[in-house]
Amino acid sequence: MNYIKQAIAILGITSVLGGIPAVVHAQLPQISTKPVNFQDYYNQGLEKLKIGNFNSAINDFNQVVRLKPQYYEGYCLRGLARAQSGDSKTAIADFTLALHFNPNHAEAYNGRGTAYAETGDIPAAVADFNQTIKVDPQFEDGYYNLGLANLKLGKHKLAVANFNQTLKINANRADAYSNRGLAFYALGNSTHAVNDLQVAAKLFQEQGNIAGYQQVQTLIQQIRR
Repeated sequence: MNYIKQAIAILGITSVLGGIPAVVHAQLPQISTKPVNFQDYYNQGLEKLKIGNFNSAINDFNQVVRLKPQYYEGYCLRGLARAQSGDSKTAIADFTLALHFNPNHAEAYNGRGTAYAETGDIPAAVADFNQTIKVDPQFEDGYYNLGLANLKLGKHKLAVANFNQTLKINANRADAYSNRGLAFYALGNSTHAVNDLQVAAKLFQEQGNIAGYQQVQTLIQQIRR
């Protein structure tokens, strides 16, 4: 389930700035063997999901849950594919089914929270992100997404605390520094804001994220004016 943890997160600094990174669609490789059981469909769907072939992945996960109706990861991954294809409302239904069969599924809470956020229901998103970190206190994206949601709600002190927890788990997460910097700026602490943004810029540059680096540099210049 590591791929789910990496994929179902509200977008980073670009979401705060109002932009949405483009999804890269790779050409689907030829599948030489026909799936014969739910595990084959699951593996095939997962590979398609990784390369951005969401509609085809959804078809595979349809077969997974048809052949094994109580397999919660099938619903969770289908929800992820639907969310990434822009169908957030149906994704919410899939994540809810996953939680019906496994109420302690942190990835499903995180995924549903992300889908709720995409529909504009931030309070519902916050509730799910809180459940995410309750189920798994080391779930990095749960704290990060909660920080973004609180930032959007104007709860800047809570957002700072959430990003602190994110960075405690992953000290190299550039977008957590950048968004914590924005929260500090909203609280009137320009010094902390610039410090965090400078760390974010350094990490973005080291990680080869040129767009993130340029966005943060622009923010630093705006704050210093």
